[in-house]
Amino acid sequence: MLKRIKTSLVLMIVSVLVFGLVAIASAKDNIINLYMYQIRHWDPHVCTSDGARLLSNIYETLLIYDNGKLIPVLATSWESSPDGKVWTFKLREGVKFHNGEKFNATAVKYSLERVKRMNEGPAWMFEPINKIEIVDEYTVKMICENPTAVDLIMSSYYGAYMLPPKLTEEKGTKWFQEGNGVGTGPYQLVAYETGVQVVMKKFDDYWGGWKPNQFDLAIFKVVNEPSTGIQLLKRGELDTLEKVPVDLVPGLLADPKIRVDYSDSVVNEWYDLHTRKAPTDDINVRKAIIHAVNTEELVTTLLGKSGSVAKGPLPPSIPGYSPNLKGYEYNPEKAMEYLKKSKYADQWAKGEMKVSISSWSSITDSYFVYMQAALKKVGIEAKIDKTPWPAAWDKMINIKECPQITIQAWWADYATPSGWFVKAWFDIDPIEGNWAYYQNPEFEKTVKKAMLLEATDKKQSNALYEKAQQMLMDDAALLPLADKRNTVFMNKRIKGFRHLPIYNGAYWIYKLHL
Repeated sequence: MLKRIKTSLVLMIVSVLVFGLVAIASAKDNIINLYMYQIRHWDPHVCTSDGARLLSNIYETLLIYDNGKLIPVLATSWESSPDGKVWTFKLREGVKFHNGEKFNATAVKYSLERVKRMNEGPAWMFEPINKIEIVDEYTVKMICENPTAVDLIMSSYYGAYMLPPKLTEEKGTKWFQEGNGVGTGPYQLVAYETGVQVVMKKFDDYWGGWKPNQFDLAIFKVVNEPSTGIQLLKRGELDTLEKVPVDLVPGLLADPKIRVDYSDSVVNEWYDLHTRKAPTDDINVRKAIIHAVNTEELVTTLLGKSGSVAKGPLPPSIPGYSPNLKGYEYNPEKAMEYLKKSKYADQWAKGEMKVSISSWSSITDSYFVYMQAALKKVGIEAKIDKTPWPAAWDKMINIKECPQITIQAWWADYATPSGWFVKAWFDIDPIEGNWAYYQNPEFEKTVKKAMLLEATDKKQSNALYEKAQQMLMDDAALLPLADKRNTVFMNKRIKGFRHLPIYNGAYWIYKLHL
């Protein structure tokens, strides 16, 4: 595999390689160009963000979650003990990793133990699995101390990917982070050009086989500006595009070569309000900010058909969602009353107190320009901190540098609400997604109870999740914003596109064809 491109010589070699592959693919018209974001983590046992949208073509999990059903992938069958503590998986035979290593029970045991050992972003999901036993070459047993929905964990968007033991031990995480990868998936990594593109080609020995109309080559292109993406899509240099401002949608769809796909999503967005940094450490200030923003107007204006107003911290399509949460209505007068009740009232009156709001792209700019104007109307001066992604991430995981207001776009790690609550709201070190720096032991206790009941009593589990959501609302730790619809603009030549909500933004290239 090629490491991240660092020198002009390596760049020239990669350019020749990619050009050759593109020329071959173009001759048969079976190259696909896909929109992507910058990648923060290449190691599949570290990644918990947008990188998974392309990693899911290189790596595979034991199962896939498809709208309430679990579909076999690298496992062919599975069963649990009556108490939900012991799970046995039968594995698919005849599967190879891209480097020729054999996929078997040893690879499963190694991969899952590596996730736990590394103890990075996805590791929390695998903590309940205490022991992994190899029954035979193609059978593995997972043993938990408490009832656990292991089948759902094995379908996770993050961390559940299988790796070749020998190569992974030899290379280590540094090798992955340099822009390398080897899995069992239908596509293998060819080249990574930092901030520009990722090139993959089909894996000829893929266990699923190939049909003539599938794509030989996939190029993921980094597109930072919507206007650039629109021009590339119209010229046929890009086959998919996302994040199109609502006012530009009609003009884009006027092109007869382009269509849009709207589909269900488990993505929701909210503003985090920093609970441990002045002045938003005062709940009265946080309530003032929530009352100051007309979210219905904001969502309608900025998202159009791509979203609806959120009622809380979970989207309607995830188990445990509650439509009956008590929230905060848009009320500027009440916002000003709360400011006067805050411990910073004198400083507000003198114009000495300000807040910072973080924006890392042209898309988030529009959200925060709206927020800035709304806050100004109630007497809150806000400064927009424009730090590009992923440098913005580094700021937000630092309690002192994190702005008082940030925006989250969150989706499921797997098909439960626990990913929202543990990663976005638990007081854990190191902080990853808890940009509100929220602390509430009772909240964490409630969520942990709900997690223990996921495998045996879903009704009671969901009731506890609803209780936890109301705690967040009562503590004014967030301003709910939008429940998103997955929205992809694409060239009409692309067939077979279908979005699986749990895997936010993932392009299953193997399912696509001409």
